[in-house]
Amino acid sequence: MYRDPITTRWTDNFLDSARQDADDYGDTLAADIFSSPAITASGRLGYNKLISLADTLESDPELMIIPGSELATDMASFPEELRNYYAPMPAPDWVDEGKLETAAIFWENNSLAMLGVLYAASLPACYLMKNGIPALYQTEKLRDQKYIFQRIYETGVMLEGVMKPGGLRVVQDVQPDISCFVEAALHKLDPQAKWKLNGQTATPSPGLNAVKTFTKSEMHAAILEARAEAKNQPRRFIWGSGYIQAKKVRLLHSSMRYMLMYPDKVHPRGTAGAPASLSEKLSQRPPTQPWPSEKFGKPVNQEDLAFTLLTFGYLIPKGMESWGCRLSDAEKEAFLHLWRVVGHVMGLRDDLMTDNWQAGGELYNAILKRQGGTSEAGIALTDAVMGFLRSYLPEAFHLREYIPVVLIADLMGESTKDLLAPKDIALLNSAYGRFLQTTLHFSLTLYYRYYQGVLEAFPFSQRLFGNMFSNVSEALIASWRDEFRREPFFIPADATSWQLRRGADEEFSATLQTWRVEVLTAIVMPILWLGLTGVAGIAGLLGMFLHSDLLAWSGLAACILMFFNAFHGIDTRLPKVCAARPKPQGIHLNRSKTVTS
Repeated sequence: MYRDPITTRWTDNFLDSARQDADDYGDTLAADIFSSPAITASGRLGYNKLISLADTLESDPELMIIPGSELATDMASFPEELRNYYAPMPAPDWVDEGKLETAAIFWENNSLAMLGVLYAASLPACYLMKNGIPALYQTEKLRDQKYIFQRIYETGVMLEGVMKPGGLRVVQDVQPDISCFVEAALHKLDPQAKWKLNGQTATPSPGLNAVKTFTKSEMHAAILEARAEAKNQPRRFIWGSGYIQAKKVRLLHSSMRYMLMYPDKVHPRGTAGAPASLSEKLSQRPPTQPWPSEKFGKPVNQEDLAFTLLTFGYLIPKGMESWGCRLSDAEKEAFLHLWRVVGHVMGLRDDLMTDNWQAGGELYNAILKRQGGTSEAGIALTDAVMGFLRSYLPEAFHLREYIPVVLIADLMGESTKDLLAPKDIALLNSAYGRFLQTTLHFSLTLYYRYYQGVLEAFPFSQRLFGNMFSNVSEALIASWRDEFRREPFFIPADATSWQLRRGADEEFSATLQTWRVEVLTAIVMPILWLGLTGVAGIAGLLGMFLHSDLLAWSGLAACILMFFNAFHGIDTRLPKVCAARPKPQGIHLNRSKTVTS
């Protein structure tokens, strides 16, 4: 049996130590941010401005080299440690560009189903970690689900950012000029003169007197040292929108960890009198006790981060397979590899990462066995995810009430009992609940067999379906941005400072929910038409085999008509529905992104 060499270190003692280890680099930066006044460029609000600039840096990096550009001017105003935070990161030798591309193609063709697995398996699995994520939430924060919805939305944003083609990519630098390294080596030997290399000889800069004349052996040694130095310079770097998103999440984790561990050092916010929001109410309270690291481990520690990333890299392909999606070993390990790169960007230690499928499953199960269990907070968080899913579903036949429950049960298996409240377990165990779970699983399995068969028979259709799923996924993710005032991944003043946007009232939320149901209908109908296209095609072929002209021509005509309906739904109807997304007052749509006016 395959055994990843590092799995021998995943013992209880090793993982216990990982719970007391967090992210020294991110934590140092977070401490610097919070120790500065909030209104300065190096403070929390300054960092939030940097997040906005990071989006421009990702989409239009060339603005950084244009003298006097607004981006270059704003970036220059930040302290060096913040200004360089989003610089491309040197790529380790193990980063495989081909695997990143393989994982991105799989996302492009299956993004909508993968979002379903994210909300029905990845997030609920995180909520099983009773000493991890659920412990971060106080009961007060769980009473109003809109605060949790913001986090759920941000998770979808990160998933889309890292998984889309080019979201995580490797950029190659040119071979460095060895002359600058030779000059540096000579300068070590004679610091008084600034040496300039001219072919095989070196001369001091004009106006500077050399202290010594270099011998051939000294020049040869300097050149050898320079070659070694040049060879050690990184020439591959990690970049892309997913890189920016992962870096944002890394510092957000560090900022939340700082606020929980050092509550007395976080400046309170809000005004005297009755608080205007839950965040203001919480921030006006006296400082609470520091986080009990001895009991729970540090907030967002290395073990919790390793498990969370496996809920993406391991659970999403596993969930897709359980729904009938055929995945090769190479595709599954490419998926794990991409999330290993994400882990590297987010500060996860190498000895807690793997891109071997079997080893990934072993680490996931080892941590789940240690930390998994039920908790009041975990049940409340799962309920919030189900509320999130219900906003996409119609009320007909009680689908809105039942589908989220049976989706989670279908993917989480025995762990479901630790995630659901008694009322939801009763729904699941009812005759109608069992019927829906069986029907849903069968339908998804049948769909994937047919869908992947169509893609294999007609490769040109991959672009059609890929565009459909990726565009719908982007529209649905963006629809959550419309409801919240805070930008994704901003560092809040406290742990709950999320407020709805102006105009995002109950009436708007109801309108948005109606739109989401229309989107779901606009997706399902073309898929049904394609299924009927196959049935009609089989009927036509059967007519030809039986020499029945009526059956043959009827089947052919129905096949063409249904394919036209499916194509019209994908190419025309669905884009119109996505473009008609409701927007609250003060929001307008620009290139699929919402902008506050």
